[in-house]
This record gives sequence, C-alpha cells and structure tokens, in this order.
Amino acid sequence: MIAVIYRWRVEKKHEDEFQRRWHEITEDILEHHGGGGSRLHKAENGDWVAYARWPSRKDRDKAFEARAREMHDTTPQGEGKAELIEEVWLQITDDLLIPEADLPEQFH
Repeated sequence: MIAVIYRWRVEKKHEDEFQRRWHEITEDILEHHGGGGSRLHKAENGDWVAYARWPSRKDRDKAFEARAREMHDTTPQGEGKAELIEEVWLQITDDLLIPEADLPEQFH
C-alpha cells in the first residue's frame, strides 16, 4: 500500500468550491475507482493538504485516467482556482492511525 500527500494553494474566495470538489471526487474514487480513502486538511499557513491511500501508484494512475475519460475532471483545483504545489509519494511501512469510529471520546 502507498500513500500520497497532495498540497494546494487555494485562493480564499475559492476555498468552499475546492473543498466541495475534493469531497465529490474522493467519494467517486472510493465508490468506483479503488481508492483507499483520503483526508483533507487546512494548514496553518493556509495551504490545503490531503493524504490519500492507494494499493499502488499504478492503481492511482489508472483511477485518474478513468475519471478523466468519464468526467473530464480528476482534480479539485477547478479551472485555475487552485494550484497543486506538490505531490509526495510514500511507501507505508507502519500504520497506527486510529479509524475515526474508534477514536477515544476526547476526539469527538
């Protein structure tokens, strides 16, 4: 299993649209393209960061290609309303992240 960290710079006036698009795209990838889920975060400096899991880089590329053919849309950036700053590929070597449903009460 691999993970990818994506980081975007989004104009403040487009943040709601960016977040909505990220959510819709992630749900579609989960339901139809074999993604392993993702989390979106807003950093202190205003950047948006997402962490996504995939079985392999090949599976991620295949999913993005399929979405591009079907929807003509693979990214939450929209038409120039956000800039993808970086994409960092990670090999998962140890996973101790607690699923949301199993988090202790102080997290809710």
